[in-house]
Amino acid sequence: MTMRDRRWTMYAPVVLVLFMSVPLVFTTLYGDFQRARTLAGDVVGSSSFFKGISDDKTTTVSIVPDVFIDRTIPDARENVTLTNQTGGQQEVNQSTPKGAILKGILNALVMVGIAIISAFGLFFLFKRRRKLTLKMIFAGAIWMCSSLSLFLYIYMFRDFLKGALGIQVTLGAHFYIFALVAGFSAGTYIVLNMVFRSLEPRRKNPALIAFTILLGPFLAVVLPISFVIFLLIGVSLWDLWAAKRGVIKDIVTESEKERSALANKPSHRTERSPSAPAVVKKRRAKGLLRVDKGEDITSYGLYEGKHYSLGIGDFIFFSLLSSTAFTWFMLKMPWMGYYQFLWGELIALLFTVLVACAIILGLKQTLSYLEKDSIMPGLPLSVLWGLIAFLACALLVQAMNLIFYGSMVNPF
Repeated sequence: MTMRDRRWTMYAPVVLVLFMSVPLVFTTLYGDFQRARTLAGDVVGSSSFFKGISDDKTTTVSIVPDVFIDRTIPDARENVTLTNQTGGQQEVNQSTPKGAILKGILNALVMVGIAIISAFGLFFLFKRRRKLTLKMIFAGAIWMCSSLSLFLYIYMFRDFLKGALGIQVTLGAHFYIFALVAGFSAGTYIVLNMVFRSLEPRRKNPALIAFTILLGPFLAVVLPISFVIFLLIGVSLWDLWAAKRGVIKDIVTESEKERSALANKPSHRTERSPSAPAVVKKRRAKGLLRVDKGEDITSYGLYEGKHYSLGIGDFIFFSLLSSTAFTWFMLKMPWMGYYQFLWGELIALLFTVLVACAIILGLKQTLSYLEKDSIMPGLPLSVLWGLIAFLACALLVQAMNLIFYGSMVNPF
């Protein structure tokens, strides 16, 4: 089998992550999608140049506080008067497109800066052979992110149950206990297999896929859309440098040297003593806190396929991009003059599939370069094609609305 024929083995897990991200976003932001449809159907006039409103996700979290933008950047926010079908008016204070873009850039710079500092910190620990410390850092971060994301999904799933199925879920001690137990259990399962069984791909790979399915949509739900766009650009540029000439390449090179040394090291068989079973049992009991030979920072966050390997960050940001595209179309399509219920949602889904296909196209090109180079950053090409597809589809629906209805929808 040629290298080209083997690429499909890496498409399958990526497609699975992209496919599973959409229903998670849909059920989690169901209330926001409903509010967008209701408000768009009720509003007939606006004092803004754009139809619709910005900051239309109730779960949006800003890293750079709005007050910083408001006090230092003029025209970052605006008061918009909305007029409904009965003539009633409502004033909304929201971010302007300029404010949303600048806040997205600042947020992205902060996050990428944190990621760069963290990467060099991890590499420092790796060089100092502090592998147990790295193991605990990865275990803690993965456990916290997976537990928190699942707790959020369960908490916000109430809106979907109420709006789509008419099931009212009351908040109480029993609900929070269930959500916490489910979140902690999922986090424990993922950490156990991703970190403490990282040298067993059959156990690690499914756990890694489950983790990225949880985290990618979670970031799309809580982060502003403008922030996500610039974050993807920033991490892709960082990934390009780090994988070709920077810290990622150094980590992979050091790991490969260590594994090669272990593979070439002669093994010495010794006769097992009568007490050996007890020793083995004792070692297994302490196995969670032991770093095995060949176990390092790369084994924790790497999906190990039969022919290719892909980093956990690649899966997360692929999922984030497709989830953000789906969120944008679901929130903005109701404001288009040609929007029709269900047909608009179908268009949003089709455009999301197009973005996912563009991501796979970028992955295909990335894997083709691996025939010439053993290390290739997974993000730049896939994010490039994915963003082009997303922005092209967004511009298309905006252009159609401008041509046929003479208005544009607030992009943020």
